[in-house]
Amino acid sequence: MPGGPAPLDVAQSGVVASRRIPKEDLMIEAPAMPEPTKAPAGALTMVYGDHYFLQRWVDYYGRQFGRQHLYILSHGGDPEHARIAEGANIIRLPRDPSMWRLDRRRWSFISQFAAGMMRYYNWFIVGDVDEVVIVDPAVAPDLTQYLARYTGTRPMHKSLCPFAVELVHNPEVEPEPLADDQPILSRRRVFRANANYCKPCVLRHETTFTIGGHANSHQPRFLDPHLYLVHLRFFDHDRVTERLAGRKAMRATMAGDRDLGEVGKAWGKDLETYAKLSTRKPVREDAELADFRKTMIEGQQHLHGGKVTFFGGGRTKELYRLPERFASVF
Repeated sequence: MPGGPAPLDVAQSGVVASRRIPKEDLMIEAPAMPEPTKAPAGALTMVYGDHYFLQRWVDYYGRQFGRQHLYILSHGGDPEHARIAEGANIIRLPRDPSMWRLDRRRWSFISQFAAGMMRYYNWFIVGDVDEVVIVDPAVAPDLTQYLARYTGTRPMHKSLCPFAVELVHNPEVEPEPLADDQPILSRRRVFRANANYCKPCVLRHETTFTIGGHANSHQPRFLDPHLYLVHLRFFDHDRVTERLAGRKAMRATMAGDRDLGEVGKAWGKDLETYAKLSTRKPVREDAELADFRKTMIEGQQHLHGGKVTFFGGGRTKELYRLPERFASVF
């Protein structure tokens, strides 16, 4: 996309960027005031299949920003995506059946597409279809009103990192089935915190993402105190086991003649991981996890000459439960 950052290509690191970023580009400050010529906020995801997750994603962000401000990169041009996301912007992308360098291509394109959107939006959220960003309802009623609070603040952060709550369904603790007409958080609020998913996904300025969107080129990283990224990887026993079994088959296709251990590592043990987590019970109700947040920030790792930063802390061993006030948010 003209004007967007060039794709990165740091093969060993998983960084999706290719050119050396000029120092003057890194020093550009995002404006402290919203630009009246731009829309307040929009959101982007890329999806292949995953109809249930797309429906939830579109319904949620449609309420937050309006469907006209949602962008769905439909990998393979699935006609069901267009039906689910009627009123949103559907961009159909060809799907290479070999899935060669799938994640690298994907995040290079997403980085450049999102950079273009920053010409038209004051805030732009980028994420996978099984992730949504919410705000603590005790602080603000919706994302647009919360993000508006950053107006005039200094320093003006170029992107915000929500705190990641990775929902983990234990059928014994949360036996009630999900219902399409009810919020997911009304039935599923047990979680573990995962620093790797505290992604810098709420953008105020163009950037280049690492593969998976787990970091970007903005410095320093900022962990927002009231935003949460809800990750649905392990959110429901029946849906999780079916979906992750399909991911294993996709991983084998991506590997081809290569060693399976070299491909789709993030998916490799998800099913086994969920089986272990799904028997645990929450130790307490707690959305803040102040000690874990502190560990994340104090344990930050600055890589590639300080151009890319990852939070420390890993994942919590214990499970927790979101308070009741979150039940109607998503």
